[in-house]
Amino acid sequence: MWCARLALNRMEVAKMRHIGLCGLILAALLIGGCGKIELQDTGIPLSVGADLKDDQIDLAICLANPLPTEKSTDNEPQFMVLNSSGSTFSEAIRNISLSFSDYPLWSHLQLSIVGENLARSDMSLVLDFITRNRYVRKDLLIVVTHKVTPAEILSVKPILAPHPPTAIKKMLKIQEAETGIYTPMNYTEILHRFLTAGIEPIIPMITIDRSGAEDRFLLDGMAVFKGRKMVGILNENESRGFRLMRPEQIRGGLFIMPSPLNRKNLVTLELSRSQAKITPVFKDNQMIMKIQLKAEGNFYEQSGTDNLFTEPMFKRLEAAAEQELTQQILDSIHKAQELNSDIFGWGEMVYRSDPRIWKTLEPKWDQIFPAVQSDISVDFSLRRSYLTDKSFVFR
Repeated sequence: MWCARLALNRMEVAKMRHIGLCGLILAALLIGGCGKIELQDTGIPLSVGADLKDDQIDLAICLANPLPTEKSTDNEPQFMVLNSSGSTFSEAIRNISLSFSDYPLWSHLQLSIVGENLARSDMSLVLDFITRNRYVRKDLLIVVTHKVTPAEILSVKPILAPHPPTAIKKMLKIQEAETGIYTPMNYTEILHRFLTAGIEPIIPMITIDRSGAEDRFLLDGMAVFKGRKMVGILNENESRGFRLMRPEQIRGGLFIMPSPLNRKNLVTLELSRSQAKITPVFKDNQMIMKIQLKAEGNFYEQSGTDNLFTEPMFKRLEAAAEQELTQQILDSIHKAQELNSDIFGWGEMVYRSDPRIWKTLEPKWDQIFPAVQSDISVDFSLRRSYLTDKSFVFR
């Protein structure tokens, strides 16, 4: 009797499990249909550009064209640009639906372009939209326009790239490795800089080169922010100095300097790797930022025919390179202090070094930062000269 009851209880438990499993499957099927978006009803936004015009958010969205049809030609652009405006960023986005029937898949977004007017007014309007949109990837790259609007940037047909955002993204990556001028910035780092005390945002800038037969993109400076507003621009040399002081190891880049034998001739050196160590030092009630840069590079090119491939000449080249890199760092520091924007994160470094000291400095950091002294030491070593170890002597 007892065994029969036990067997019956086991059967009831198994039955209940089957009923529960069927219920879960049915619920999943029902929920799966809620909010479903058909693939044929979607569009692929690659970039969103925003600017401020007449107190309205002026929006431009670059979308990838669908697969080409039989009537399409090779000369047709593989992208389209939609424009709208609104009193808020969200309203401008939703107004796109008034002229576009598909649902935008924001997970494909590659680039955000911020107009200079909006950047100088309030950058948080863009960051707020990105933060609240759960589909936007947090490694999204951001650039600021210079003397042009985002809509103008997105209307340029790129060379050897299907879409403007793809071309700009590749430009940022390649120029950093090859020339070492502008530092790409993604959403995650920019948001950290906007939300963290003791460090200010900085973003690469892009404009249009109209000097040739066709318009082309041109990276031109880095936008410097103070709080939520853009306050100035780093030029090429200052941007190089900022990059050299990044906390991570830097790889790639070229820099040019006068030849140690003849200053009318130029020498190009390749920066293969560099690492900066920045330490706040407190002495006699004064703070000094100790900047130590260790770098390696290669002889790349010279405009003259002087024989620089001797050990004494290499020593002079290394000394000249150290002087050039020091000047780039100084130029960047002077510009940041002139704009009173701690783009290097010196305040954050003080906090990490000694939170108690930072607690006393933070309320008056705006008065302290422009006067902070720096002690810069650069150690540069030449490693190789590529295919030749001797200068050519031309007749």
